[in-house]
Amino acid sequence: MASVYGKTVTKPVPSNAELFTRKGKRFAHWKDRRGKKRTAPLTTGRDGSNRIQLKANTYTAKYRDGEGILREVATGCRDETAARQVLTDLVRRSELVKAKVMTVAEDATADHQATPLTEHFAEYLVKLEAQQTSPAHRVNVRRCLNRVAEDSRLRHLPDVTREAFERWLTQQIRAGMGARTRNIHRSSLVAFCNWCVETSRIVVNPLNAVAKADEKADCRRKRRALDESELAKLLFVTRCRPLAEYGRETVRKAPEETEGRRTWTKRPLTLETLDVALERARRALQDNPE
Repeated sequence: MASVYGKTVTKPVPSNAELFTRKGKRFAHWKDRRGKKRTAPLTTGRDGSNRIQLKANTYTAKYRDGEGILREVATGCRDETAARQVLTDLVRRSELVKAKVMTVAEDATADHQATPLTEHFAEYLVKLEAQQTSPAHRVNVRRCLNRVAEDSRLRHLPDVTREAFERWLTQQIRAGMGARTRNIHRSSLVAFCNWCVETSRIVVNPLNAVAKADEKADCRRKRRALDESELAKLLFVTRCRPLAEYGRETVRKAPEETEGRRTWTKRPLTLETLDVALERARRALQDNPE
């Protein structure tokens, strides 16, 4: 039988607790952070230490899923009536799986449908960090995902559809966005959806059929030979850059690029800042000319 109940959990005995025995049972009495007096029964933990027994603030649902496996799911509800409604939905899904109306994979994805899309993005970026991708790559991926979601008003995973994304691409074409930039946004969103499939958030990737833009037909920068002035600048930078590297200005990283204690970086060199960097490097190395 399916049911909801308040789960009992154990926690360490508070440091300010007083232990006492009443009618052969042990209890702990203490004041919580708000100054409220609390009393809870005692039990013995696996390591032999005293622990207090508390009832969870929310109800837990217990039922058998479509494969007949006994499941316990936190409802997140403090009210028993609301918790029973969550249980009813879970039981209905299990019955649909038993009746072959819904597959097991579809049932597994149902728990993720109401989660805000921004939370899925955050977990995906954690996965990219675990793969040791570069901070710059993660910043670009975050920017692409957020831009498409905000422009198309995507709030949850069911909102990410081929139609919605193709409408966004059409708007960007009309606004003059290049093919390469559109492809970068496409690859970011497709990779995110592939991860959602791998983690059972969705059953199939809805964007696999979205074709890439032809970058050769929409070339924004045509290759050409350098003229005399550009070649002179190239040779000048090539000769001066090894010294200018010592004169790069130190700046604080943006919050999204910060990792651990590495909060500072060197400002990129440009042709406009090269002379300043050269002068700063000569001053820094005046005692070490070699």
